[in-house]
Amino acid sequence: MVTSVSMVLVPPRKLERPTPAKPAGRSSRTSAFTLIELLVVIAIIALLAAMLLPALSRAKGMAKLARCTSNQKQIAYGYLLYVGDNADFLPVAGSPDLSQGAGWVAPSRWFQEISPYISRGGETNYTQMVARDKVVACPTAVIANAIPTNVPGWQGYGGYGHNYAYLGYTPDDRKKISIVTKPVETCMNGDGLDPGPGINWWELGYLYPPTIALNPPQLKYIRHGKGGNYAWVDGHVSMTAWKTMSAGLNGQVNWYYQPTR
Repeated sequence: MVTSVSMVLVPPRKLERPTPAKPAGRSSRTSAFTLIELLVVIAIIALLAAMLLPALSRAKGMAKLARCTSNQKQIAYGYLLYVGDNADFLPVAGSPDLSQGAGWVAPSRWFQEISPYISRGGETNYTQMVARDKVVACPTAVIANAIPTNVPGWQGYGGYGHNYAYLGYTPDDRKKISIVTKPVETCMNGDGLDPGPGINWWELGYLYPPTIALNPPQLKYIRHGKGGNYAWVDGHVSMTAWKTMSAGLNGQVNWYYQPTR
């Protein structure tokens, strides 16, 4: 006789990894920073920040200086192209503004006159010009609310100025480029003044020669640290220290502004 045997299949059991033994003397609690360790980390981060922030600030300043230099190069091209199309006459600083009273001059006419050469829009009036949207606004200049909005030409103020004392103040005072006998050493445009104590808004938008800039003494051009960017009559642009600009040369204080020796 054959006896039948029923077999019951049991599913295999999941193998479990053995739990490693805990090292002697070690707590099962999760490790964490102590207060002293946290303070050390904070101190290291503060030290690194103190070392890096000045370098980042200098790099930012150099980037703004480079952009300003590029702006002035475009302005120099605009001046020379204007001269070529206008019988050698240079742009002038401003326009008489009788709405402000007798003797008032609205700034930034030079921007209006060179705008067809440096802007796609080819602006022909002040209301179309916004300096900060073009290449005529220094990234370091204080522009907001610098000139009242009821002054014609306020849109064209971008922190730069024209050498008004020697190269033309208004259209009646327009000068030819041929009067300049030392073009490498005669500035025609550059970094101007920024708003500050003792400086009125109508003093913005012009380059003052040292004989005027030193009286009162706060009229100094040190926007980019020790000086500013200048466009010269020969077309080159340079960052020049105010110490150099105000000292002059060959015994003449206004040397870098006056057109002749």
